[in-house]
Amino acid sequence: MEVRDLDAKQYMEEYAKNKHPSETGWLEGRIKSKINSVGGLLSQEAAMMIVAGEHGWAGMEHDMTLDDDKTPEYNTVSVESYTDLSNDGLDLIWGSSTLGNDYRKYPKEPLVVKVVRVYDAKKPEYGFAKMQTGVKITDGTNETFFNFEDKERFDNPKNGKSYPANMMSSAVQQVRQNIIGKTIAIFNWELFKGQNFAMTSTAYTYFKVVDDPVSFDEITTEEVAIEETEGI
Repeated sequence: MEVRDLDAKQYMEEYAKNKHPSETGWLEGRIKSKINSVGGLLSQEAAMMIVAGEHGWAGMEHDMTLDDDKTPEYNTVSVESYTDLSNDGLDLIWGSSTLGNDYRKYPKEPLVVKVVRVYDAKKPEYGFAKMQTGVKITDGTNETFFNFEDKERFDNPKNGKSYPANMMSSAVQQVRQNIIGKTIAIFNWELFKGQNFAMTSTAYTYFKVVDDPVSFDEITTEEVAIEETEGI
């Protein structure tokens, strides 16, 4: 039986049994993590499909939706203010970020923005991502774009490190109607500096829906080691 002949649940159950036989609850943990990565808005079925796609399943479809009879339960955090998206604001973030190189930085602080519009997924013109979803974002004054990408697992021959797959484009497409007009905090993101600034997801990106601004102290950043993702 070929990979594409298995449904996502069957595929992941076989994968967990073969690859993580001693890790009880591994699959459930991956599903929960994927749902949380987009503010708790994914259905179990959609999360299963995306996780399966991240682990080599060839049958991932793009018509996944939230359960019709389920009201989305937002995973919310509280923040103090929006991120300043002006060139000066992004330049300050660039200058204060210690992770990265001359072209890419990986800010430790979340990117806090309101979602204006979510565009259809497309194949990116540059880079190695499978698909890309552009999202128009605003800080209330300035508007720009954030690119959520479908990133496959990557094994870097230069440093011997492996980076997990993260299908953020596919995930965002499934919850697009539920995040338009919402304020979100994006964690573990990439800031690129060329002629203009550009922002995109990494192998570790996730976001949470933001409550009324109160205090950054209430955010759990769940920092991960992303200092080695330069050039990914």
